[in-house]
Order: sequence, then C-alpha cells, then structure tokens
Amino acid sequence: MNPLVLYLLFVKIGFCTFGGGFAMIPFFQDELVTRRALMAPAEFADIVALAQITPGPVGLNAATFIGQQQAGFLGGLAATLGVATPSLVLGLLVAYFLKAFEQNRHWRALLCGIRPATLGLIVSAVVFFAETSLFTTPLASLWRAGESFGFCWQGVAIFVASLLAEWLWKPNVFWVMLGAALAGWLLFL
Repeated sequence: MNPLVLYLLFVKIGFCTFGGGFAMIPFFQDELVTRRALMAPAEFADIVALAQITPGPVGLNAATFIGQQQAGFLGGLAATLGVATPSLVLGLLVAYFLKAFEQNRHWRALLCGIRPATLGLIVSAVVFFAETSLFTTPLASLWRAGESFGFCWQGVAIFVASLLAEWLWKPNVFWVMLGAALAGWLLFL
C-alpha cells in the first residue's frame, strides 16, 4: 500500500476518534479488516496485542505496526504521523480556545454526547477481542440457528487469571501481559 494512502487513512481515523488508543481499535478493525481486507481478524488481534505490550499509546503503536506491515519503514512512519496529526492539530486548537469555551453549555453538551459514544467504541473493541480470543465462533452465531458456539478454554483461563490478578494485586500491566504471553505459550503448544 502506498505510504501517502496510509497517511491519509490514518489521518481520517485520527480525526474520527475520541477517547484515545483503545477507541481507535474499532476504526482500525473496520477499515483494515472489514472494508479493505488487508489483514485477517486474528492477524489484526495479534498486532493490537503487540501494540499493547510495547511502550507507548496502543493506537499509535498499532498504527506503526500496521503501516510497517503494509508498506515497510515508510508505511510505518506514514501511519504513525497520520494517526498523530489530528491529535496535534485538535490539541493545539483546544488549548487555544479552551478558556473561551470552558463554560459554554453547547460545548459541554457535545462532550456529554461524546463520552458515552467513546465507551461504546471501547466496548466494541472488547467484543472484537472476545470473539478472537475467548470464543471458537463469532458472538453473532448465538442468534443464528444451527451454528455451533463454544469457548476457547485456554483463552478464558488466561482472561480470568489476568482479570483476577489486576483486581487483587494491581500489578504493572507489563507483568500481566508477560504472564499472559507465557501462559499462552504453555497452553497453546
């Protein structure tokens, strides 16, 4: 894929996304997996998992990995700059106009609408990862007659162990991801 096309694609995603890196994941998935078929769902899930365990924002890391995979070094650079450009532009505009709009009821109403939509996008990412790591078939098969549905017991075990570790001990995310990777290596061999 052309680096300029990657840049413009990631600029579009960046301008349409509120809520940070995890809110970008459904947009990445829709554009790259569903619409353009540039990668398989499992391949996309692997890239996002790698983006999660590398230092930095998950959306930026995922864009870098995806761009590099699609067009080499220049693709990685283009995707990274593309996803960062809207944040930079909007951040500068918000900083400039913040005082003027701080108490504006219309601005506050817009933000009240954006917050739940951001939560919905994050939940959408959760559903995508559940489908690719916890279930043997997509969740949509629950509503279709005659299709089998099941759990990937290894994925469920890693999920439950990670969730319990986070709730009980609140370890650094790095250690949770490292433990999950080790468990995956042991359980999926």
